[in-house]
Amino acid sequence: MGKIHSFKDNKLHIYVRTDRYNGKLRSKNWVGRTFIQSKQTIKSSGTSNFTKAKDILFKWYDELQFKKKHNIQIHQNSIKDLLNRFLSDIQNSTDKEQRTKTWYKERWNYISKCNDFMNLKAATYTSTDLQKTYMVWRLARAKAQSKVLRGATLKGDLMAISGFNKWCYNNKIRKDKLENIAKILSKKLRSQRTKRAGLTYEQYKTLQSVSRKRYQSGRTLRIRFERERLHQFIVFMVGTGLRVDECLNLHFEDVTLVDRQKSKQALLNEIKLDDNSRYYLKIWVRKSKTNERFCKSVSSAYFAYKRLITLYKTTGLGQLKGRIWGVNSFREGLNSLLNEAKLKTIKRGDAVLTIDSKSFRNMFIQFMLDKGVHSNAIAKNCGTSTAMIDNHYTANSAIESMLDVWLTTGRTKLKSVS
Repeated sequence: MGKIHSFKDNKLHIYVRTDRYNGKLRSKNWVGRTFIQSKQTIKSSGTSNFTKAKDILFKWYDELQFKKKHNIQIHQNSIKDLLNRFLSDIQNSTDKEQRTKTWYKERWNYISKCNDFMNLKAATYTSTDLQKTYMVWRLARAKAQSKVLRGATLKGDLMAISGFNKWCYNNKIRKDKLENIAKILSKKLRSQRTKRAGLTYEQYKTLQSVSRKRYQSGRTLRIRFERERLHQFIVFMVGTGLRVDECLNLHFEDVTLVDRQKSKQALLNEIKLDDNSRYYLKIWVRKSKTNERFCKSVSSAYFAYKRLITLYKTTGLGQLKGRIWGVNSFREGLNSLLNEAKLKTIKRGDAVLTIDSKSFRNMFIQFMLDKGVHSNAIAKNCGTSTAMIDNHYTANSAIESMLDVWLTTGRTKLKSVS
């Protein structure tokens, strides 16, 4: 760097670069340098005439100061540069619920893994850039992992990105919000409905029968314990309609055993209740993708919970404190059970659907709908919306499946509790 001329209270420095190529200066033009909005920025005047260069660079400097005064973004930050600030603003926001804040954090934890997308300039990237970076990466990653991406999953990612774009616009980083980016999805993906597969009542009975034989015939105490714990988990899930992570994160203090026969009303009126009407669980759902809530079970979950406690006491292998199930996942054991019962995949119409832990929530909702329980009551208990139930559960039920459940569900086996 040659001689430096300082102006504007020593905040603007004008000089000629001294780097050379084949022994000659790369450029004889004067360059301006200043430090603004926490970063250094440099501009070439485009001329070797010092007087002209000063006029050009003074004007450039004054424009920068104007932008700074009016909080206009000067530097071309990448998405990666701004992400932490965006998430911090979301977290500190008073107009967003905690579940929304958590949702943004979880979505961006995944989105940020795409380096090409994160390196895009936040102020200027387009829908085409989003398509060529994130969407291409997302689809390729799913293919490599042998996963099928649902339209709802991709739309969720794009909603999180859209929220970031709106934040950039509000902070004068972007000139537009880059709205309607969901349109970069194909029409098929945009209109795709999530296929929530559940078992019919007869299939559920088959699964229970196979599971019971498996845990009774286990070679060791540990195997019998793990298989029976899985059995009670399945019954508990079908009897509560909880999400998988909600159930796995339950603590013993979150669950209350309720005997309605002991209620004041029942005692006064000498009401005799059968077991299906008499017992239920009152559950405090502490960890949920939606709000914390109370949930009530049907009687089957009540008895599954009591048998689990007995299992822990008699084997000495479980702990009656902390999290109820004591594991992070039942995936391996459940897949083995489903394969043995020949229920890992089921055919519904022309579609072949996969059964997993999420299917048990579907079964609870479908059984309750079949019994005539209003979707408002189901939605409140399950921590979801009536629209979600109506659009994804009722609408996705094939006529054959609905008739099968209607004809085979034991009316006294699953009772709704008040």
